[in-house]
This record gives sequence, structure tokens and C-alpha cells, in this order.
Amino acid sequence: MTDPEEPGYELVMPFVTVASKGGPHEDQAYTAGWSMGALDALLEHQRPPVVEDTIRDDCMPQADRIAMRHGYSAVFEPTDVGGWEFMQLTRVTEVKPGG
Repeated sequence: MTDPEEPGYELVMPFVTVASKGGPHEDQAYTAGWSMGALDALLEHQRPPVVEDTIRDDCMPQADRIAMRHGYSAVFEPTDVGGWEFMQLTRVTEVKPGG
């Protein structure tokens, strides 16, 4: 539970197999894997020219590698919320589907 004075985030679709909900998966690792998997799928299947999103700062190195795999350059900037970074990915090369 977050303090009402602190910024927080809620999921539209809650993860029910994470430890905080009584499940076997560690919360931070599960959500990081979910978000990086979603980013990989977006870049592989939709190939938008630019992607802008906010991600956890501990995911930046992985997001950068995912971007490179799909021919994107990555720029990260701090946000006003600790632990989160603004990410802008720009497609710079065409990569065949599947990497």
C-alpha cells in the first residue's frame, strides 16, 4: 500500500501470481519481465517509428539492448518520480523480423 502523499501506480490488470498477492513470483522481477517482454513484442511486431514511455530505471539497460536488437536508438531522461525514467526509442535501421 502506498502512502496517500506519495505518487503511485496501479495496474489495470493486476498480477495475481506475485508474492504480494500470495503467489510464488517476486514482484519486481515479474513486472520487469512483463514490461520488457511487452517492449520486445511491440518493437518486433508493430515497428513504430518512435516509442515514448516511462519505465523503471532498473530496466534501462535491458530496454536499451531490446531497442538495439530491433534497430532503435534509445534516449533516457529522469522523471519527477524516483525510480522511473522517460524513454524515447527511435527506429534508425530496418531489421528483419526475428532479429
